[in-house]
Amino acid sequence: MADNTIFVTLNGTFKNEEKCRAAMETIVKDAHAANGVNSHFWFRSKDGKSLFVLEQYEHNKALSQAIRRFTTARISFFRSIEVIGISIYGNISIGNKLMFAALRPKNMDYYGGYSKHVAKTKEPGIKNFERSRILVALNAKIIDEEKCKKAMEGIIEGAYAESGTKTHFWCRSKDGKSLFVLEQYEDEEALTEHIKVDLPSRTAFFESIEVIDVSVYGNVSDQTKEIFIPLNPMYMNYYGGYSK
Repeated sequence: MADNTIFVTLNGTFKNEEKCRAAMETIVKDAHAANGVNSHFWFRSKDGKSLFVLEQYEHNKALSQAIRRFTTARISFFRSIEVIGISIYGNISIGNKLMFAALRPKNMDYYGGYSKHVAKTKEPGIKNFERSRILVALNAKIIDEEKCKKAMEGIIEGAYAESGTKTHFWCRSKDGKSLFVLEQYEDEEALTEHIKVDLPSRTAFFESIEVIDVSVYGNVSDQTKEIFIPLNPMYMNYYGGYSK
């Protein structure tokens, strides 16, 4: 369903936020116009010190084209921040691995899930509805892989049937010990509706893993935050970008 999809994430801190913001606006417009760059989300911590960037590529070709298009804005962006870490999720080609080598990213392979393809719009520019997307990311240690895999399949099947759950993407480390889950929701309502569905597979999933951390990216209400209290997530607010 999503075995060609690749996600790239970056965690960093600001050196010069004004310079970063100016570079970001150019990068986002460039990415939005590019074929195969389906998401380019930017989030900022509440204290204004930290930045999280998530990019979604339809396939390896789209990623390699984006890397080669290393513009002045990208150079300015990297000079305006301190990179903490870069991660690549999905089955990345050897050529793309070589282009990322200098950044020493963490790599995790596709394990299951989907990312729905949205019909392309002829209307230019970034749309207002794209700013309401919510992302949830989970890092975990696998305790019982067989149970985890079975539970995962049930969760994915249920999530795919939900119109507002746009992405439910799972990756595993090469040693089979670590798991990364990325969920993308159309808006906060879609997220809460997903959580309210009582799935036995969801219970089995949490029994099969040890949660390391959970992050919620997007502007969510206090009511939604109450639902997440048991997972004690980190929150970052929408800062810019789009999801086609």
